[in-house]
Amino acid sequence: MHDMYIYVFVQIKVLPAEHNCATTKLREGKMASQGWCADRLGDWVKKNPKKGAKEAKEKLEGDYGIQLKYSKAWSGLKLALDQIHGTYEESFQLLFNWAAQLELSSPVSRVQIEVEKIWGKIRFKRIFVALKPCVDGFLAGCRPFIGVDASFCMVNTHDIWLQQQG
Repeated sequence: MHDMYIYVFVQIKVLPAEHNCATTKLREGKMASQGWCADRLGDWVKKNPKKGAKEAKEKLEGDYGIQLKYSKAWSGLKLALDQIHGTYEESFQLLFNWAAQLELSSPVSRVQIEVEKIWGKIRFKRIFVALKPCVDGFLAGCRPFIGVDASFCMVNTHDIWLQQQG
């Protein structure tokens, strides 16, 4: 038998000019996780708190030259907001911690938190706060004053709550 040799020649060529076709300009961001999006959106969210997922998607695509799904931008934005403001569950627990601390520091003051069960989950409904010095002043004949102020509740819905001040 004769020995057979197979020779394979490979030549690699490089195109030295920059390639800017519309189809290769944006790369699909498969490696962009919601955590990656949240890290890049953190400071932007602080400066633009009213912007939504559409604007977050446009920002990430523009800054990093990737194509991003809307759902990935939305989940990254939600995670960034949770990192900044805390989750709904954490805020909910802080409300009860605040009420307990208020009752410890001013035992005669009253704090009542009302919750309701919606689809198996406990949700905040309303809160009543009567500080002892305010009650004493009212009973001593101070002119009653009740003011209404609007406060933003930084949950998913950006609701505005009305609160009584007096």
